[in-house]
Amino acid sequence: MLRYALSLLGRTYAPPTRAAMPKIVDHNQRRQELAELAVRVIQRDGPEHATIRKIAKEGGFSIGVLTHYFADKDALVAFTFQWVAAESFKDLEVILRDTAPGLARVRAALEFMVPGPGVQSFMAVWLSLWGGAVHNPVLAKIHRNYYARWRRYLTQQVTEAVRRRHIKAPVSMEDAVALLCAAIDGLWIGANFEPARFPAKRRKQLVGQILKLVLP
Repeated sequence: MLRYALSLLGRTYAPPTRAAMPKIVDHNQRRQELAELAVRVIQRDGPEHATIRKIAKEGGFSIGVLTHYFADKDALVAFTFQWVAAESFKDLEVILRDTAPGLARVRAALEFMVPGPGVQSFMAVWLSLWGGAVHNPVLAKIHRNYYARWRRYLTQQVTEAVRRRHIKAPVSMEDAVALLCAAIDGLWIGANFEPARFPAKRRKQLVGQILKLVLP
């Protein structure tokens, strides 16, 4: 499952004061700041407690600041998920650029999705997206778009590995990528709920076994 590699919860956030508030505000930057605050509150208190009031208080903003950018909590949450996904894909692209093309990049992409020791996985955030996507059409669309993008990444890397003759072409590329996604989601969940059963070495071994089973 997707992890957001930046340790947002470890950042020091200095709430602005009225006197220090600039007259000209970078609206994109402000939305990102509010998304960070939402992530922090959801991760710490759970999505059911991530109210507009609590998120505003977390950053030292008035409720009016949040409602200026987002009509309601659902709009803020939707933007937050889109932002977290975009930032995570940026991190993934860095990992892939630093990895040799072919099978090594397939493995690097899969390992990226399973957080290592000490890396924040933002499980509460992503599980709340899964839950919300069941009944919220906006979140459902964000969920579909994220997984479509993730499948495209894997398809590109697997195709390149086949071209370089690192592996044989799967009978069905679509099925192979679907199996890789599902297996990594399962490993991500297991590693988060039972980290003692899935230390770093075992996670890497399991990713290797997944690759051998799906792309023999």
